[in-house]
Amino acid sequence: MIKDLLIPYVNAESEGAPVAAAIAIAQTFEAHVAMLVTVDVPAPMPSDWGAMAYDIYARLHEEARRRAEGRADALRARFANAEVPVEVRIAEAVSVYPQNTAAMHARHADLTVLPTMPRDGVENMLVHDCFHDVLRHSGRPVLAVPAGNLSTMPPRRAVIAWKPTREAARAVADAMPLLRMADAVDVLVVDPVVGEAGHGSEPGADIAAHLARHGLKVDVVTRPRMNFSVAYALLDHARNVGADLLVAGGYGHSRLREAMLGGTTRELLQTAHLPVLFAH
Repeated sequence: MIKDLLIPYVNAESEGAPVAAAIAIAQTFEAHVAMLVTVDVPAPMPSDWGAMAYDIYARLHEEARRRAEGRADALRARFANAEVPVEVRIAEAVSVYPQNTAAMHARHADLTVLPTMPRDGVENMLVHDCFHDVLRHSGRPVLAVPAGNLSTMPPRRAVIAWKPTREAARAVADAMPLLRMADAVDVLVVDPVVGEAGHGSEPGADIAAHLARHGLKVDVVTRPRMNFSVAYALLDHARNVGADLLVAGGYGHSRLREAMLGGTTRELLQTAHLPVLFAH
């Protein structure tokens, strides 16, 4: 069951598709939605010019709190007549970064909902950092919802990006409340390695049997990546079958490592046309 959803305010997109998806899920499960607005003023650091004067720092903090309270008041007014309980909370992020605060609050929720990541700019870093910390440090799944999302939530059709890994198994378990609502679930295996050290003798069969025992209607689909990325193969299949949700194991690396090596998680976060539930 899903009873608590968290939406950290990262950018303006946080108020759009992530809110709509969270409220739709909350209506189905009679759940509670919390939006988190942080007061973000990094602790003053000494420099060659000396420490920041206390009155200057106090003024910066007061301005940041005023902005946060204004945003929180606007959100409370917007959700005053929402069909589900929507709480807007303010949290200080003085001694830690805002994404650390978001991860702490996410530990007390069943699911954190975030916008997907723009390809560049400051907002790219903001979304990436929040996604990375919540995914890696909260112990909870993250639902990334693209702007303009039209997918039904809970999903009518879902696709599981299956690999025989800890992260993929965690994602399947965390997504189970949503998967149970779907009419059909595809277990998609891309370029499987057959054998004891890989996907087994029948790639995808074991996890499909496990899901079937939970009452899910499951099909196993195996497809080659060909000359495309794994993320492209996953999203292409999801688009072809009209899926409303993709479930995937998530790997949160540092921005430097992701920039150098790329990665399926990063590509999904940037290019997904449907909500993606990640777990680590």
